[in-house]
Amino acid sequence: MAKIFKDIGTTQKRVNPKHIANALGAEETGIRINTKQGPASLFSLRQFLIGRLKSTGGRPRIIGTRKVQSKISYFEEDLKKLTEIAEYYKKKDKINVTSSQIASALIHAELSKISESELHI
Repeated sequence: MAKIFKDIGTTQKRVNPKHIANALGAEETGIRINTKQGPASLFSLRQFLIGRLKSTGGRPRIIGTRKVQSKISYFEEDLKKLTEIAEYYKKKDKINVTSSQIASALIHAELSKISESELHI
């Protein structure tokens, strides 16, 4: 049986992030990240795409999606952001993905958070 260790030491004082930035010579970029849409969201979306995109000779497709495309009307600003995200992955990670595939992955991620029991009235 494994031993269980319990930490009974005192909690360390928190370090101010500005002190760390100073010590590392970091510079202000002016970029503000919304915590709901920050790098962690882009990373988890990237992991989903890498795990599901499969090349079948043409453009890679997301495994598990229908072969027949559904048409979706996008808000203009959403389509712009989806296109920017697709370009981001193409340039940064060399992942050949379309804005529609990004939309599909995001819709899937959000819908998976809703349990079927919540839908029964």
